[in-house]
Amino acid sequence: MLHYLRQLLKPLFARMRGLEKRFGPKAHYSETALVFVVLASTAIISGKGWIEWLGVFGVIFTFEYQVLSTYLREHAEAKKKRGVHGKSDGFYKEIQILYYAKELIWILYFIVLGAYSAIVGTIVFILYGTWRKLYRQEFPLSDDDIL
Repeated sequence: MLHYLRQLLKPLFARMRGLEKRFGPKAHYSETALVFVVLASTAIISGKGWIEWLGVFGVIFTFEYQVLSTYLREHAEAKKKRGVHGKSDGFYKEIQILYYAKELIWILYFIVLGAYSAIVGTIVFILYGTWRKLYRQEFPLSDDDIL
């Protein structure tokens, strides 16, 4: 299943890789911009006004946090494969456990509230880990990429 999903996403992966090559680590803002478009569309469709937009921006900042922590995890794993170890190598596993626990709690809370942008955002967050795994299978980190 993941193989077929990776094949479907291959053109988007190639575009993302081009942005990484051009802008370096700052390319992650393109992922955040795409998520903002999805959330803004949800906010507009929901018609709930400024409260929904408050949720959109809260979700965007949390998403950016997830993006950066995912990048740190990827780079820690790549360093470990190359025999370079740091004192913080184990933290990324704990961050992931806490991340998924908090997202599950938030999605339940948002469902009860009917906060649609936040629900969509939480689903995007949960899927982001899969997106990055598929992306890194297509474009593994090279020695030049590691932060």
